[in-house]
Amino acid sequence: MANLSAQEANRLANNFLGLAQSIGDFRFNNWNVLTIDENQRMGDLQWSILNYGEDILALSTQLVVEDSKQSLEEINDISTEIKATINTIQQIQKGINVATSIVVLGGAIVSKNPQAIIDALKGVVESFNT
Repeated sequence: MANLSAQEANRLANNFLGLAQSIGDFRFNNWNVLTIDENQRMGDLQWSILNYGEDILALSTQLVVEDSKQSLEEINDISTEIKATINTIQQIQKGINVATSIVVLGGAIVSKNPQAIIDALKGVVESFNT
């Protein structure tokens, strides 16, 4: 286990901020399809993802990620894929599931629990690929 460098934490935080923007775009692009409850849920999830991005920056010197290089690359790869394709998702529930899994990942990172980070990253990949 190793602490994240300032550069790694910045990259991770930028991934979360970009994901929050993508979730917001998904929400906006599906505005007429989302129910009021779904719209509220997506807004809450977007806000949580933004907050985790800020928390990651604030805690950058304290965050520890097991096998950080591999985990950070996996997070970067899935973030890039999600940002590029989130608006092609046809099922609203899948969009909500992806956003929820990103929030879980943010919580795991901020909790500084390496196993929770690995599990949450798997959850993001599963929710996006199913």
